[in-house]
Amino acid sequence: MGGVALLLLTLLSCAPEQTGPSSGGGLLQNPDPPAHGTGTGSAALAGDWEVTTIIPIGGDFQTSTVVWHFGTDSTCRQSTTTTLASEDIPRTTVRDCTWLSGLNAVTVTFDGSLPATFSVSFAAFSADRLVLDGLEYSRVPG
Repeated sequence: MGGVALLLLTLLSCAPEQTGPSSGGGLLQNPDPPAHGTGTGSAALAGDWEVTTIIPIGGDFQTSTVVWHFGTDSTCRQSTTTTLASEDIPRTTVRDCTWLSGLNAVTVTFDGSLPATFSVSFAAFSADRLVLDGLEYSRVPG
């Protein structure tokens, strides 16, 4: 349980960093060279992004890892794996979708659902630190 507590303290101590709008419209332009694409518009968002959160539930903890895949062909996938520490049984949900980038936003349409629009920026203007609806994701290398 010490590792979970250390991870929770690490996540809680992270301070938000400045993000800002793009002067040319579309998604933010990043001064850092991106791992994939050109760094502007939808190319900056293409790739895999991951975030892990830990939520205390009573005397237990739930770990949730969300991975977004934004394909260059406008397809996407959201995979969410949750694990209750006391059970140590991962449960994964996968949702396929399509996406369209807009002005500092992305509109995602999950199969069989209405479109949802999420705010998009990049923490500290880094091409590897996506802020999607206020939650910071890290680019998954590969």
